[in-house]
Amino acid sequence: MLVLSGPRTRLLGSVLAIEAVTLEDSGVYRCSASNPGGEASAEIRLIVTAPLHVEVTPPLLSVHLGGNAEFRCEVGTHPQAGPHFITWYKDGRQLPGSGRQSELLRLNGIGRDDRGMYQCIVRKSEGDTAQASAELQLGVKRYSSMKHSAD
Repeated sequence: MLVLSGPRTRLLGSVLAIEAVTLEDSGVYRCSASNPGGEASAEIRLIVTAPLHVEVTPPLLSVHLGGNAEFRCEVGTHPQAGPHFITWYKDGRQLPGSGRQSELLRLNGIGRDDRGMYQCIVRKSEGDTAQASAELQLGVKRYSSMKHSAD
C-alpha cells in the first residue's frame, strides 16, 4: 500500500504513524529501504477491528403465563471480524445450553420463575467482550366481557 504523508499519516524516520485508525486502513504495508550496500523490504498486514456492539431485542417483553418468549442478541461487527460466541444468562446465572453462536433465545411455556433479567454476553475469539440485557415480565390476561340485556 502506497502511503503518502497526509492529515492522518506521518513518516517519523523509519516509523509510519497512522492517527485515528479506521477499518479502511486495514491492508498490507511494505517498507522498502536501499543504500549502497543493497536493498531490503518487509511486509506487514494491518488488521483493524471494530468494537463489538450488542443489543438484545426486544429490551422489554411482557408474556402471559404459559406463553412463549423470544429474545434476539444482535451483534454488530465488521464483516471480516472473526467468530463470536454468545452466552445467555438469567438473573446473573448462565443458562444451560448457551455458550455457542446462537443469537436466539426461545422460552416456551413461561412460568413465574421465568420472569427476570436476561443478559447476552458476546465474546470474540480475539478476547473482546460486550453485553446487553432485556427484561421479561409476566403479563396479565385480559378478558373481555359482553353484557346482553333483553328489553
